Amino acid sequence: MKPALLAAGVAVLDGAAPAAAAPLALEARLGATGYVDLVVTGRPGTTVSVAEEGGEPVGDVALSGERAERRRAVQWRCDRRDRRFVASAPAEGGGTETASAQVRTPGCRRRLALAVRPFAPRRGARMLVRVRDRWRLGAVTARVCLARRCREVTIPAGRPAARVRLRARRAGIRRVTARAPWGQRVRRVVEVRTRPLTLLATGDSMIQIVDSFLKERLRPRGVRVRSDARISTGISKPFMLDWVALARRQALARRPHVTVMFLGANDGFTIGGVDCCEQPWVERYAARVRRMMASYRRRGAARVYWLTLPAPRSSSFARVFRGVNAALRFAAPALRGAGRIIDTGRVFTPGGRFRTSIGGRVVRQPDGVHLNTRGASIAAGLVIRALRRDGVVR
Repeated sequence: MKPALLAAGVAVLDGAAPAAAAPLALEARLGATGYVDLVVTGRPGTTVSVAEEGGEPVGDVALSGERAERRRAVQWRCDRRDRRFVASAPAEGGGTETASAQVRTPGCRRRLALAVRPFAPRRGARMLVRVRDRWRLGAVTARVCLARRCREVTIPAGRPAARVRLRARRAGIRRVTARAPWGQRVRRVVEVRTRPLTLLATGDSMIQIVDSFLKERLRPRGVRVRSDARISTGISKPFMLDWVALARRQALARRPHVTVMFLGANDGFTIGGVDCCEQPWVERYAARVRRMMASYRRRGAARVYWLTLPAPRSSSFARVFRGVNAALRFAAPALRGAGRIIDTGRVFTPGGRFRTSIGGRVVRQPDGVHLNTRGASIAAGLVIRALRRDGVVR
């Protein structure tokens, strides 16, 4: 960073005070992402020079008051996390007085991010790979590869991202990687496909009707929807159906690019000797959900969209539904960006209160649990909006 007179970018925080009341002081702290902020305190009317240890100048601060702040004074660096700064100014009785400050900036281990579009390209198609600098500083060159084919992409200074196109020449599960000069390696897994994009709509009876609307609306977009509803089953009742094992079989047999799950209305059974529905039960339920998500993610090449349960009419059901939803939120990090938890309660039962209707139209069946045709249509719309937002479909 070039030295610059800081007076124009300085915010005067305190009014003028007697010179002797303000000995020189310097504070360094983390500011906006990518930057260190500096705060200088000293005698009004003096000019304070600030440099980083080692002689790199930061700039001069002309103090009109006792205290001035320089935001975004210095950028973070990948090769230097511990930063020490020294301020110097003429002393009142002659000579020079100094002050120092230090700060530790974040590491670069997660600085770059990677996104690939389309989500599951056909063989021979060109993929758009976006390399993003989470610090938004730019001036970074990364090496982007699909299998052994690599290209360099440079994010210009001051820009958050850059793009490069790669051709998907071979079918199968492939890795797209980006390697930064500081050693960070980020990757995304894609399935280069020769078959139609496949969506598995599965769960208990809650997925029924929703799956029909998904088929109807996604067929024109080139998506093949497959339904697998297992009525009256639940994750906490493996004595009827072991969903963890079923998820593994579904993923191996159907190889879905996307799985939409709506499940839990029949849950509430003891897990590992723990009764529903407090935190210990939630954690055990979430552990099973995470294993299912791992199966459906197919080594990272597929996505999972899991719908929460809208509040039911019955208070006994409500307790179970809250426990199931809490477990889904607890398990959500296992998706690792490959999907979403879709909050149906925000639409159907805001505030956790049961509602039969939305906007004067009935959306629930008489049992107070299931969605009717209109409600299922709305739920399918929530899924499709999530798919579009994530670039899975157009």
